Amino acid sequence: MTKKEMQGSKQKKTNTTKTIQWIGIGAVMLLLFIGIGYGVMTLNSSKGTEGNEVQVRVSLDKAMYDPGETIQLTLTADAEVLGAKKGQYEVTVKQLDKTVDVLTGEWTATADNQIDEIIKWTAPSDDFKGYLFEIRLDDSKGKIVTTATSAADVSSRWTKFPRYGFLTNFDKGVETEGIIDQMKDWQLNGIEYYDWKYLHHQLIPEDGSMEWQDWAGRHISGETVKSYIADAKAKNMTNMSYNMIYAATNNYAKYGIKDEWGLWYAEDHESGKNKGDRFTFSMGASPTGQSNLFFFDIRNPDWQDYIIAKNLEALEVMGFDGWHGDTVGEWGKMWSNDMLGDDSQGFYVKDGYKAFLDKAKAELEGYQLSFNPVGAQGIEQVNASAVDVLYAEIWPWDHDSEGVQYNTHNSLKREVDQSRKESGGKSLIIPAYMEYDYADSVIDQPFNMSAVLLTDAAVYAAGGSRIELGDGQAMLSSEYFPKHHLYMTEEHMARQKGLQDFIVAYQNLLRDGLEDNGNRIEIVDYDQSADGEPNTVWTYSKSGNEQDTIQLINLVGVSDNEWRANDGQKETPELLTDMTVKYYTDASFKSAWVTSPDPAYQSQSRELEMETGQDANGNFISVKIPSLEYWDMIYFSQTASEPNDQNETIGVVE
Repeated sequence: MTKKEMQGSKQKKTNTTKTIQWIGIGAVMLLLFIGIGYGVMTLNSSKGTEGNEVQVRVSLDKAMYDPGETIQLTLTADAEVLGAKKGQYEVTVKQLDKTVDVLTGEWTATADNQIDEIIKWTAPSDDFKGYLFEIRLDDSKGKIVTTATSAADVSSRWTKFPRYGFLTNFDKGVETEGIIDQMKDWQLNGIEYYDWKYLHHQLIPEDGSMEWQDWAGRHISGETVKSYIADAKAKNMTNMSYNMIYAATNNYAKYGIKDEWGLWYAEDHESGKNKGDRFTFSMGASPTGQSNLFFFDIRNPDWQDYIIAKNLEALEVMGFDGWHGDTVGEWGKMWSNDMLGDDSQGFYVKDGYKAFLDKAKAELEGYQLSFNPVGAQGIEQVNASAVDVLYAEIWPWDHDSEGVQYNTHNSLKREVDQSRKESGGKSLIIPAYMEYDYADSVIDQPFNMSAVLLTDAAVYAAGGSRIELGDGQAMLSSEYFPKHHLYMTEEHMARQKGLQDFIVAYQNLLRDGLEDNGNRIEIVDYDQSADGEPNTVWTYSKSGNEQDTIQLINLVGVSDNEWRANDGQKETPELLTDMTVKYYTDASFKSAWVTSPDPAYQSQSRELEMETGQDANGNFISVKIPSLEYWDMIYFSQTASEPNDQNETIGVVE
């Protein structure tokens, strides 16, 4: 549901409705197919024998694994490009800085010079752990021909470390298995099924048909939806049915929904005389005639019973794992039918979120629940509710409880931190649509990779998550998910895959109990900031589980600190090298490491030499890191590095 004009912008009311701009239905149908690719992605970049770039695909069989489950890695490559037809492989399994296992064996190219090697490893019984696979292929003489990395999430439930994707194409005959495979390779463990339904208030046709048009006229095959769900469950991915919590379209009365359950703008009503203007939106022309949204009072028990029952029916019939509830944001005080004759000034819909969500969760009979308080308005209610995962669509004009707008990289971090605190440790999923106006004005143009990677770093380093990948290899730039005007280049896809692997391999440092400690950090000869100012290295540190981390996000050469890149412009950060970092702490650590999703590291941890000292600001540890491109993470451990550890020590402190 589009919210470009819904959230944060005030429009003049018409006589009885408020109208939003909406793209034409013909355009909707066209946009559904533009920019959606379903080919196989080449996702892992590595070096060949002569230093030339080669492509190796590393694919795991699932998006997430139960403790003790066998993990299957498949390595595919062109042996002719590698310059070898057989040799040995070595897979080093790491959990942060510790080697868990080393797998070795032989590989042989097929008759058509393709490598298709399957390697199996049984995960330990520990729950909620991320593992990195460091892969090396040697030729028959023992010479390295290529290296690659991948990662696996071993967790009994997806809600601990959610990685959310989306689907929008539910037409008949879609090859669902290949699309789910691609999304699995993005490490996505949850899927939002966007606008799959028949009507907002009647999710599947009342006659049980598995063929319908959605409100916008898109053809939907229920069998395609079911096929996606079956394929995703086989990959251990959670399937969430998207639907609003309080909306119905034009023909709602046909289904027993009563007008008196509705909402009216409080500013328009006259006590004891009339209700004022109905809270509705017009979505433009639609071939189905279902082009208006009417909103209902989530406090009303009759509406609650109706909409929860309808969503539960859809979950059961289609096989979903849960309900992803949506809103159109906060539109000021509302007035309800039971207030007729009341002098009340009205109420905010957001104030009823917790009670509604708690009731919905209790009645969903074990199904999962996620919810979108658009603009993070009312998010404190959601954070305190029974939802399984947190999700908030961020718009730059909205603001948090302290009046700070959500327009900067640091504002995203602030909300991730606040939501984690209010929810007791949950990781907030953030839809934040990149290059919004630019994307609306062009067709088939590449994303600004720097803008995307910096926004991702801002969210992930803070301990949050994103929803941006789906429909195979598409990336979001709009709140109307089928609209794909921008695409990722091959380089962008490779870097995005590296980032997705990184957040899995290091989920226990990023999203598992470490909190900001406020320790002083200095970077010798470079400007820095604690809040992501332009032309600085953005730094902050966290502590927990006997480890400390330092996040380094590179904004040097970047002239603004806004995440959105609304005009499609964002500078690429300057590559920084040989950086000496001083970390002020009284804690004693036995080893220090640096890692990054950037290609120079490929998510591998490299040990750093540590030097301790003291100055007017206190005790410090000094380390030198070789490079910072977009995002590096330094972490300190209470345990020493392993004897004969394969990680080389890099960076000599002067």
